[in-house]
Formats: sequence, C-alpha cells, structure tokens
Amino acid sequence: MTIRRPDPRSINTCRDLPTARLRVLETTDLHMQLLDYNYFTDQHDRHSGLIQLADIIDARRNEAGVTTLLFDNGDFLQGNPLADFVANGAFCENTHPMIAAFNTLNYDAVTLGNHEFNYGLDFLRATLAGAAFPVICSNLQHKSQPPLAEPFIILYRTIACDDGTTRDLRVGVCGFVPPQITDWDHQLLQDDIATDDIVAAATQVVPRIKAAGADIIVALCHAGISPTEHHSRMENAAVPLAAVPGIDVILTGHTHEKFPDETQQHTAAIDPAKGTLHGKPAIMAGCYGKHLGVIDLQLGWNTDHWTILDHACHLTPAADTGENPSALRQQLTEQVMGAHQATLRHIRQPIARTAVPIHSYFAAVMPDMAQQMLAEAQQNFIASALSDTAWRDLPVLSATAPFRAGGPTGADQYINIAPGLLTLRDAAAIYPFPNTLCAARRTGAQIRRWLERAASHFMQITPGLSKQPLIDPHHAPYNLDTLHGLSYDFDLTVPAMYDAGGALRCPTHKRLRNLRFQGQPVQDEDIFVIATNSYRVNGGGSFQSVGQGDLLFTSREMTRDILIRHLQSRAEISGSPTKNWDFTPIPDTSAQLLSAPNARHHMSDRMDHMGPGPDGFDCFSYHF
Repeated sequence: MTIRRPDPRSINTCRDLPTARLRVLETTDLHMQLLDYNYFTDQHDRHSGLIQLADIIDARRNEAGVTTLLFDNGDFLQGNPLADFVANGAFCENTHPMIAAFNTLNYDAVTLGNHEFNYGLDFLRATLAGAAFPVICSNLQHKSQPPLAEPFIILYRTIACDDGTTRDLRVGVCGFVPPQITDWDHQLLQDDIATDDIVAAATQVVPRIKAAGADIIVALCHAGISPTEHHSRMENAAVPLAAVPGIDVILTGHTHEKFPDETQQHTAAIDPAKGTLHGKPAIMAGCYGKHLGVIDLQLGWNTDHWTILDHACHLTPAADTGENPSALRQQLTEQVMGAHQATLRHIRQPIARTAVPIHSYFAAVMPDMAQQMLAEAQQNFIASALSDTAWRDLPVLSATAPFRAGGPTGADQYINIAPGLLTLRDAAAIYPFPNTLCAARRTGAQIRRWLERAASHFMQITPGLSKQPLIDPHHAPYNLDTLHGLSYDFDLTVPAMYDAGGALRCPTHKRLRNLRFQGQPVQDEDIFVIATNSYRVNGGGSFQSVGQGDLLFTSREMTRDILIRHLQSRAEISGSPTKNWDFTPIPDTSAQLLSAPNARHHMSDRMDHMGPGPDGFDCFSYHF
C-alpha cells in the first residue's frame, strides 16, 4: 500500500472513499524546558515548558475517532542550567529527566538535534539508553561504535474509518540532523561520526521505507524553513527535503520559528497560511514548549492504498492549568523535581556584585554590559594563554554576540539583571552554551568578512523614511557578532553582503565603514588574534570557519567557567559599556525594532517607545 494524492479530476470519486483521521503532534527545540520555570530569571514561566503541553497532548490523543502520533523534533537535551547540571553528573538518576518525560507521555519517536551532541557521544548514548521509544536519524553515520539511532522505523497502527471498518496503516518515519554537527562539535566528536547532506540522505532512505511497506512517510527534520535554493550540506533544508518524492509530512525545527505563520513570505514552495512546503503539510512548533504543533490529515481508503484527501496545520499555545494540576502533570513534576531543586540551589550561589543594571534589551543597536564582561573575560584568558607562545605580540580582540536577545524565542528571552548580587544563573544567562574558548588568527580582510556577515542582522534602510523594520526577522541574534578591540560603523543604506542564513548575496555590497584598531585604519594584511567560541571557529552561524593552521589555542574549560572566574575576580561591576560600534548617520530617518516591554526603562536618547507590539513585545523607534 502507498499514499497517493488525489487527482483533481477525480475529486468526486475521492469524496466517496471511506475516510479516516490521522493526527500528527510535534514538540521541537524544548532545550530541556521541562517545567514551567525560567532558570535564567529564577522565576516561574506559565507560558512554556513541556509540562504545560502535557494535558493538551493527552486531550488531542484521546479525542474520539482520531489516530494520533506524537514526535519530538530534536534539541531536547541542552539549553538551560538544569540541562547542564544533569549533564555534569551532579544529579544522578537511572533515567535522564527529559527521557523520563518522553516515556511518560508515550512519544512514538524522536529525532536528534544538533544540541544533543553538545555533551559528547558517551553522555548521549547513556541518555538514550533509557528511551522507551525509537530514536531516528537518517543522515548520521557511525564509524566505530554501535548506532545511536535507527535510519528509519515503521509504526504499525490500526485506524478506524467512517464506514465502520478498521484498517491497517503503516507509517514510515525518518529523521534528519543538520550535517554541520561534525563541524560545530568537532572537538567533542572528533571523527567518530559522519553526516550526510539531508536531501541526499532522504533520496536514499525514502525508497527503503517504501520497500518496507510504509503507507505514509513522516520526515522529522531538525532544520529550518529557508527559501534559499538547495546546496550541498545545507543547514536549513526543510524546503528541498519536502520536494523529495515519497515524503508526505514534514516536521521542522532548529530555528525556533513558528509555522504556519501568515506573516512569513509566501513563495512557490512555501505557503505559510496553509502550512505547506511544496504542497505537503508541515509544522514548526517554535521552542521551549510554548506551542504544540498539530497536523490533522484526512485519509481516504481506495481499495489497496491510502490517499491524503485534506489536511489542517495549526499551533496550539501552552496552557497553564493553575493551582490544580492534573495527575499527568504531577507525575511529570515528580520525575524532575529532585534535579530541579538541586539546580536551583546551585545557580543561586553568588559570584560577584554589580552596581549597574545588566540587560540585553537593545543589544542589537548598541553595546551592552553583558557582552562587555564576556569580552573582557575572553580577551584576558586568551592573552594569558598565548603569553609564552610565538603569537604573544599579536593584538587580541574578542568576539561576542547577544545570545538572549528576543527574536523568534520570544519577549521573555532577554538578560535582565538588577543591581546587586550576581549569581551563577546570571553567568548562565550571559553565556548559555557549553562551548569552549578558542584563539583564532585572522587577517584584516577576514575580519571584514566576519563583520559583514554580522551586519546581515539588519534590513536595508531607505533614507528619509520612518517606521521601516530594522532587524531581519530570520537572522538569529546570536549571529550578530561584535568584535571588541576594534571600532567601526555599519552603513545600512547599503544592501547586506550576506543573507540571513549566511549565503553570499553580492561581494560588492559593503556595509562596514571606518574599521580601526587603536585609531588606525585596519589594513587587509594586518594580523589579529580573536578570542571566540568553538561554535564560531567551526563555522557556526555560517561564518567562515577557521582552518587548523589558524587555530592557535583551544581551552579545556567551558567559556562560561572562564566568565565566572573573571566575575569573581572583580570587586564590583560598574561603569558603562565601551561604544566601539555604531550605525553611519542617516539624517531624518528612523526604523522600528521589537524588545520586551521593560526595555522602555533602558532607552538611549536616540530611541522612542511606540507602544505594544505583537506576541508580547513592545515596539521602539530608533533614529539614525
């Protein structure tokens, strides 16, 4: 039996077929957000967490007349202090809390995301050993160890039709991870695994799934929805994947965006209103358990095969059940409460004091203290590490980015530290990833390309206009790098050299202006050392990767631990951040950007508060 799509000429015949309802549910990019708790602010968050989706999942699954499948689309093991605490072995249970939650909710299958590999293969293998569900990854090759995941599975279900007959349905499931994991976490993974291009792997595995008897194929694709044409080892390849013959349903993720979303661009391949990619139903449920993705399929039985007659895709927001949690929520809470309480005790430990507020509300338009502290920690550490080497006389710069600065992750995802004690949780908010610190040798020409890539965060600005968007909504804040130790401007009247995904648009589009070091123009042949993270060194964010000959040093410690020691060495954080970059002035021109409502208390004199915006954000105007 196979899934076939109806010919429009035979639609009347299709209407006479026995029909059945199949529902596909998706969670994605949970990043260890099990409970309704924000570890970075040390407060409850009633709008996120897998626990807030539990009763919704249960209700959707138990609806009469519907056969339901529940999948997770990856990035579930890393992302907050609870994840780090468990991964560091400080709290030991027989089963990892996230895996225990998936078991309790009876997930039908999960695929792996890139952040599953951040703690190494041994930890990942031990964690997945507790899974009572299949783990799938179709473009992952294991060189010397047993596989972490299956290339595909077949789920056997019986499905009730409206003619009173129950029929068999075989659902094939494949999964895909960004092939860049072997670059981004190379220090951890070495050469133990390899990855294939997502689309190339799909063209190989789909015929195998068909041959195994699948009636319908669901692709769990931990990759975003990019309108860019397919290229080898494409990171956000959900759209070209949907074009692979035989795939019927696409679950996407990785970029933390929501789909369907009528505000997104409509193309020949992407219909953000209907929720289709190349005409096939698709879903992306944001991140952190804020939404549940739901795809409802109407299937028709035509003698020996199933036909997809219709579909509906939508996102269901997390729901707070108040002070009377269900038995299911109580069970999930009990499974993680020990680790949760131990994590809170750990992250509340004080490490320093600050006399000034530290926030990231406007990190996209002006320097901020969080990045300045991180830059100082990185720069001091690398300068010391290279002090007895042949590179000790090279000037050391420091690359940082605003990791928690809103964007697709939501209006609650900002750093907001009031004057007073700084704790371990604040250090985790400033640097949430388990990266190591590296020293990269870069020329002036390479630095120019680095900053041009960062400048793609901004839209092109038309002089003389107001209320035009400033930020490209598809550009992640963590790719807006600042290079501390240099001074420079961005001319936003010029089109960006790179698109939001990092693809080169036009090498002659140059936004960077007045690049200087200690007041002197930077020449293409000048040599610098840049203190940056292991993700960026290995090409993360589609920045130019650093070759082994230019990788001068890699720390054994995590960047966050280096930051913590730096903060502990200071009596008190004070002053204001160094203003080392700006926009080239554009007279009588302004643009709009979104930030949290609380940002109105931290505006510069070039900003105005415009009022409430979408999705819990407020709207601000920036004057050039």
